[in-house]
Amino acid sequence: MSLYQYQLLARAALRHARKMFTLVFLAAIALSAGAADLRPLRFDEALAIAEQRSSRLAAQTASVSAAAEQVGRSTELPDPRLKFGVDNLPVSGPDSYSFTRDSMTMKRFGFMQEIPNGDKRKARGERAAREQVLESANLEAQRAALRQDIAVAWLDLHYAQRAQQALEQLVQQHRLESETISAAVGAGRVTPAGAIAQRSALESARDRTLDQQRVVARARAVLAALVGDAAQRPLGAPPDTARLAHNPAVLIGGLESHPAQRVFEEREAVAATEVAVASSAGKPDWGVEVSYGQRSPYFSNMLTVMVSVDLPIDKARRQDREVAAKLNLLERARSEREEARRMHEADVRAMVADWEIAGERARRFEAVQLPLARERVELSLAAYRGGRGDLAAVLEARRAETETQVNLLAATLERGRAWARLNHLVIHEVKP
Repeated sequence: MSLYQYQLLARAALRHARKMFTLVFLAAIALSAGAADLRPLRFDEALAIAEQRSSRLAAQTASVSAAAEQVGRSTELPDPRLKFGVDNLPVSGPDSYSFTRDSMTMKRFGFMQEIPNGDKRKARGERAAREQVLESANLEAQRAALRQDIAVAWLDLHYAQRAQQALEQLVQQHRLESETISAAVGAGRVTPAGAIAQRSALESARDRTLDQQRVVARARAVLAALVGDAAQRPLGAPPDTARLAHNPAVLIGGLESHPAQRVFEEREAVAATEVAVASSAGKPDWGVEVSYGQRSPYFSNMLTVMVSVDLPIDKARRQDREVAAKLNLLERARSEREEARRMHEADVRAMVADWEIAGERARRFEAVQLPLARERVELSLAAYRGGRGDLAAVLEARRAETETQVNLLAATLERGRAWARLNHLVIHEVKP
């Protein structure tokens, strides 16, 4: 073999090696990506992901930053004004339009500064500060609501999948029985009517499973709207929904610590600062103007200093009415805050009742009804195998057991939903 042929073989081998290395590298990336997708999505991880990608939290954070920018400038004096022009320019006679012949003509330029009274600047500063606190309270309320939504969505998907698994087990049991039903009919152990009942039970279980798949798909879509592609990962272990982070009595007694209620508290505080701003309008504002008039070289230059003062001479028709309007708005904010507190307390009490009653139902399903349903299945199976019972009793017992499992999951989900809303009702610790 010639040297040229050896070179061609070497180049072909090198190209093949490079291609195999690329394929192995891409396969490794795909395997690693697939492994990452199989990591369980933990409950607390879903909360963190939802907060990081939430557009409403980002928007409210921008509102907080915007309000913070207003705090510093609210107490500042307004920008000064530059004034320039010509005073006393003749427009008739022999000196018309001359800047130098008449001693009163001057080219003037200067500055004017408006000075709002101290009470007004202080009140504006307090209003801006309260508006920043209000936006921060809105942010906390949005975060609490988001955490409630993601908690409920995660639990909805988890228990929907659990219910689907229970129904799939029922389908598998009926399928195994259908494989032997023909032999049982031939042996006379099962009547043709019993065989038809078994097939009907199988199809009914399949229909329930298909409907539950729809429930799972809808729950996953809601979760995906909050956490994105992470919703396609398998879910981790559920949180302990039988325990609350805060005592229910503490949650009810500490309503002022709830972000949703704090929003109304801060709205009332902002309305009170609006009253202070309106009241400060009864005190006069000041203005200072300094200008320099040029008449040289023929006449002396002039310096002018002027002070202006507002004259609130008709307070009853102007400033007092503004104050009265702001007082009415303050009363509205106070009434809205009190109404919100009552409704909020009612909501919390209702959620506590849902959590307690659903928890009791789940405990009874688990401790009493599910063991009874399983015992019924065992007894019906024993009677059927011993020739003392029929297949219909077995099918009904298994259906009843599955229904009990589904009802247990539904009660646990109901308790979980109430737990999610109560446990994430507040972001920080409430006052004992």
